[in-house]
Amino acid sequence: MKRLAVFVLAVLVAAPALAQPASIEAEAKPLIEQWIAGFNRSDAAGLAKNVYVGADEAALAKTFAQLRDDSFGKLDIYATEFCASDATHGKALLKYGRIFAYGGLMDGDEAKVFNLVKGDAGWRVASESNVAYATALSC
Repeated sequence: MKRLAVFVLAVLVAAPALAQPASIEAEAKPLIEQWIAGFNRSDAAGLAKNVYVGADEAALAKTFAQLRDDSFGKLDIYATEFCASDATHGKALLKYGRIFAYGGLMDGDEAKVFNLVKGDAGWRVASESNVAYATALSC
């Protein structure tokens, strides 16, 4: 009887935690981290395959070629935020600066909003847009 009581208590304590859906931040943060790493490596093929929904790989490659021509070094990430509209749609806000290969900020502080969708492969970027640095995320 004592074991049954312990088991029932364990189920009652664990059930609410198991029933709560995982947060979009926990699920989508690795996607944004993958975007950052791919962007820093100028990996158009990897981003097109693993990050975006229906990306134009040639356009990504052209963007990276232009950045290399401008001496792009890497992204300096300031902040990320996430919010969910529903179980399969959400947004991520990324605040960053692009750093020259030789140091220094390229274009000042920047921000980008990613519209995210969740499918069989997990969260992916459906679209993105540059926004004002002061933009607050809302879903």
